[in-house]
Amino acid sequence: MRRLAAVLALLLVSAPLLIAPSISVLGLGAAALILCALGIVVATPVLVGGMVLALGEYALALRLAGDAPRLGGAVLLGVGLALLLETADFARRAHHATIGPGVFLAQLRSWAVFGALTGAGSLVAGALASGMSASVRLPWASAVAATGAAVALVAVALALAAARPPSAD
Repeated sequence: MRRLAAVLALLLVSAPLLIAPSISVLGLGAAALILCALGIVVATPVLVGGMVLALGEYALALRLAGDAPRLGGAVLLGVGLALLLETADFARRAHHATIGPGVFLAQLRSWAVFGALTGAGSLVAGALASGMSASVRLPWASAVAATGAAVALVAVALALAAARPPSAD
């Protein structure tokens, strides 16, 4: 599961390079990838820090590209970040445990439902925000959006931590 989380982190950090390949995006992406890798192994708050840097990298890439952000790409990035958080959390909880096929399939179903609901909710919220922002143009709209997404990501991480009691190990 940690390998899957590492692949997700690599894909999410690499995506902004397709939007605007530059040294600054690459540097921020490298820092985000290092924090994500450490977070996958060490602790969720470090992973969330890496994910927030990845959001900053995405916002910087959008700003450097200069064109309007695409709603589909933003939704995919958001769902990918949420799935990375879930995957890393599950990998940490299930480390050195034998997982049967029933548990694994149940976890995959849970992730699929979570991703579908998150994606659908994001599309609806994004469509509403796009309609409202058509009348108001902000020069730093991508930074404002990334900040809002970072706050939401930290809130999801805190909710995950509060929902699971600490283990008795």
